[in-house]
Amino acid sequence: MAPSISELSRKDTQPESFSTSDDDDYLSRDVPIVYTEEELDVMRQVRSKLVEEYGIEESRVGLTFLAVATINSKCRVEEAANKIRKTLELMEPLGCPDGISEDVWKPEAASQLAGFAPCGKDHNGAATIWIVGQRVPKEEERNHVHACIMHFLAVHADAISLRQGISLVVDVSAAPKEAKRGNESALQALHQSFPQRPQAIYIAGTNAIARVVVNATIKVASLFTKQKVLDRIQFVSVEQAKEKLPLSSCPKYVGGMAGGIESMEQWVEQRLQNLPKPEL
Repeated sequence: MAPSISELSRKDTQPESFSTSDDDDYLSRDVPIVYTEEELDVMRQVRSKLVEEYGIEESRVGLTFLAVATINSKCRVEEAANKIRKTLELMEPLGCPDGISEDVWKPEAASQLAGFAPCGKDHNGAATIWIVGQRVPKEEERNHVHACIMHFLAVHADAISLRQGISLVVDVSAAPKEAKRGNESALQALHQSFPQRPQAIYIAGTNAIARVVVNATIKVASLFTKQKVLDRIQFVSVEQAKEKLPLSSCPKYVGGMAGGIESMEQWVEQRLQNLPKPEL
């Protein structure tokens, strides 16, 4: 019998010892995911709601994405189903009307992972998303959507990151400076639709003018994201963002060691292989 959620919260999702030292073992190991019976039952309810109430074919929602979305929604059926439905709706005009397949690794989309800087774990032993951004040509929209899904699932492919929440850094100073292509709003809405549970959000590298733009963006994000999540946003310098993580986990372009990740593509592919498919 699978362990209960309460048992996992005491055991599988907790580092053996908490410390902020860079060389602690929990910064280099992953706690494997074991779905509880309660989680599996909620996943079944979410799938039924999607099919019976929203008319979404099962083939459009892979089980691994369903599992991560459900747990990130704290096993709330209505919330998980709504987030998945919204994500699917936003994917359609971006060239993905077929939804999210079970075979999530798409090698043809790997180049679109360039918008995420390789980085390691935060001080709690959970994964970190460090966004540097990229311009996405119209012809690459479908691949970009698949890359975002791959990265989203890979980041949550260990029990600590999945159940305790991750850290998120957005380096505005590293964003591309070339002219906009007109699809930024649609892509941003897609990013915001993913059921994530960041425990800390750092927007780095902004000046006074940029903060006005970012604040306006946050108001738009409030349509998709809970206020308590938005309240976790902090404006910091890039140097301050580095201080929020172990230096060994920071991206190489800011002087870190990228958590030992040499290739983002290989890291994502390996993490996806380790993400268990729930038996529903």
